[in-house]
Amino acid sequence: MTEPVIEATDAVMFLGDGAARVQALRGVSLAIAGGELTLLMGPSGSGKTTLLSILGCMLTPSSGTVRVRGHATAGARPEELARLRREHVGFVFQSYHLFPTLTALDNVRLALDVRGENSRQAKHKARDALATVGLVAKMKSYPRELSGGEQQRVAIARAIVGNASAILADEPTAALDSENGHAIMTVLSEIAKDRGRGVLVVTHDPRIVPFADRIVRIEDGIIIGDERTAAASRQPARQVQEA
Repeated sequence: MTEPVIEATDAVMFLGDGAARVQALRGVSLAIAGGELTLLMGPSGSGKTTLLSILGCMLTPSSGTVRVRGHATAGARPEELARLRREHVGFVFQSYHLFPTLTALDNVRLALDVRGENSRQAKHKARDALATVGLVAKMKSYPRELSGGEQQRVAIARAIVGNASAILADEPTAALDSENGHAIMTVLSEIAKDRGRGVLVVTHDPRIVPFADRIVRIEDGIIIGDERTAAASRQPARQVQEA
C-alpha cells in the first residue's frame, strides 16, 4: 500500500481554557493519498478546519499522531514544523491571501523565496505554476486587476509551485460564483491526478461534490462517513481556459 502523503491518527483536540474549553476533535483518523481529491464536509463547528490545521502542522493535537510524508510531528520544534509545511504542504484559503502590491508572478514566487529559492529558476517555476492554472497571460497583473476566480487560481499556483505533497484547501469556492467555483475545482482535480500529490478540500459547497474521488463527513469532531465516489475513475476534466 502506498504511504499516505499526510495523515492523522487518533487525533484529539481541545480548544480554549476553563469553562470555555471544548473538544473539537474526538479521536479522528484520516489519511490522504496521492493521486486523489478528498472532500471533508460537515456543518459549522464540526471540526473541519481544526483537522485541516492539524494536518497542515499549523496546530498540534492534544493527543494522537500526525505524519507528513512519513515524518512524525510529535515533539517537533516550531522551526521543524515550519520546515515540514514549507517542504510538503501547500495551502489555499477562501480569502486568497495575496499581497496587493505584488504581481501574480511575484505572489507565486514568494512561496519559493521563503524556502531560500530566489534564483532565476524560481521565476521560471512560478511562471510554470501560473501556466498550470491557466494564468500566464495575467502574470504581470496585480490582485486588484484580477477577478475573484483568477485570484484564487494565483493562490493555487502559489500552493503548488514548491511541489508540495499535500494541497490543503479551506473553502476555496465559498466566495465564488458557480462558474468560477467550477473552474477552481477543475484546476484542483487536475492537480490531484499527480500520484505524488494529494488534495484535501474543506467545503460546505454541494456543487463541487462531482469533482471528488472521496468524501469524508465529520460531525461533532467524529468522522461519520468515508466513501469513494464515481469520480475516482473520472475522465480527464475540461481544460480551464484563461480568463
